[in-house]
Amino acid sequence: MGRLKSEAKAPELVEYVMAPFLADMGQYFDAHLRIHKAHVVMLCEQRLVDAEEGGSILAALREMERAGPEGLALHHDTDLYMQMEAYVSRRAPKAGGKMHMGRSRNDLYACGARLLTRDRLAALIADLLDLQEAVLARAEEHAVTVMPGYTHLQHAEPITLGHFLLAFHDALARDLKRLAAAYDNANQNALGSSALAGSSFPLDRERTAALLGFDGLVENSYDAVAARDYVVEAMGALAVMASTVARVVDTLIIWCTSEFGMIDMPDSYGYTSSIMPQKRNPGYFLESVRCKSARITGDMSSALCTLKGTTFAQSRDTSFEITIALFRAFGEARGIVNVMRGVARAMIVNADAMQQNCAREFSGATEIANFLVRERALNFRSAYMIVANTVRLACERGLGPAAVTPALVDEAAREVLGRPVDLPEPALRQALSPAANVELKRTAGSPSRSEVLRMLERRQRDLARDRAEHQARRDRLARADGLLETAIDALAPPARA
Repeated sequence: MGRLKSEAKAPELVEYVMAPFLADMGQYFDAHLRIHKAHVVMLCEQRLVDAEEGGSILAALREMERAGPEGLALHHDTDLYMQMEAYVSRRAPKAGGKMHMGRSRNDLYACGARLLTRDRLAALIADLLDLQEAVLARAEEHAVTVMPGYTHLQHAEPITLGHFLLAFHDALARDLKRLAAAYDNANQNALGSSALAGSSFPLDRERTAALLGFDGLVENSYDAVAARDYVVEAMGALAVMASTVARVVDTLIIWCTSEFGMIDMPDSYGYTSSIMPQKRNPGYFLESVRCKSARITGDMSSALCTLKGTTFAQSRDTSFEITIALFRAFGEARGIVNVMRGVARAMIVNADAMQQNCAREFSGATEIANFLVRERALNFRSAYMIVANTVRLACERGLGPAAVTPALVDEAAREVLGRPVDLPEPALRQALSPAANVELKRTAGSPSRSEVLRMLERRQRDLARDRAEHQARRDRLARADGLLETAIDALAPPARA
């Protein structure tokens, strides 16, 4: 009977709280199995449980692993752990009750949440590295594909598609750093903290950390069960990454329109109208990426508000509700990244349209002003006004960039300076030619071919380094899994076929 006279729960709690909760807790099944195994191995090594009893518990846990969560007789009036313990106790009646020695559900669920967060971050980091690789490949392919650079959706200055894609890659690289930092903070062992004050049993927390692949301990036992800042940190990293991808997706959707016509998507990414026969919507499914990004941001905001509204202690809010939001956000984030990787590989670039869009506007005007500053010793504001007047006069007369002459520039200069500036024709043509204009850029990180290629080479080296670092993370986790299974084999040898 325990502390409560009745274990029966109110039907509304079962329907609206406990049943949905238990369904969500299925995500913890594998993590809890690993934690139970590591805890029992440690109890045996510390001589808190004898080897025979520990072996029977571990054998039952392996049987449960083979059966999967479907093998549990799930009841909505309790939680996942109690049902797992009941399963073990049915198969190891004398020893099963010892599995929870020195432990609370508080540190168990705290440990499980960290383990799941770490594993999901590892999977997402791998996906993100693949997306970066795909973006770099397209950037290299289009290192000299000239296109308009936009501010406020208006032509600004010429750039290249490779330069734009490198900017996207670099934002993703910062997202990767945030995810890696979140991984490091999540990958700390909370197990052994018990309810909040540790245990009087000589539990070896360093040993369970090693068996579970954690990099260290959440040392303070109160902090270990109370803290969920790592959840919000991870969700923040997801939200920023999702916003990065969503902004680029929104840009691509605009570029897919007939008004821009700069990219297209294969039919496998498109959709049609149920009534308008002519309609082809190449960016239809990209709109879902924007929506998924918003959901992640909403989950992050919800988690932060939930955390803010609780005391600094273990609670249902922090232990379960915000972690479920995190796991939901991970699913959305992986979807975003993997769809975007496919888009990066599949998008069809209309280089001619990019060139034509660029050439018909006065996006090279800034370079005319720069020439006047360098070669005519004008201050920049005077040069700016001369070029602004030139563009105004050209627009009033229906002239495009190709029709602008040095004489028109001199006419504009007389309005500002009262004299001509004698701009050479070659300098004018160079400034107003998008391809030539791009090559005039000299600063680090600019869209000139040499700078784009230099950045590409460095980013490819960085990507190789980041892949190696992530493989090292995965190798450490694999070694921990092997260490745990070897320790289990010593106590509960696998049955021979």
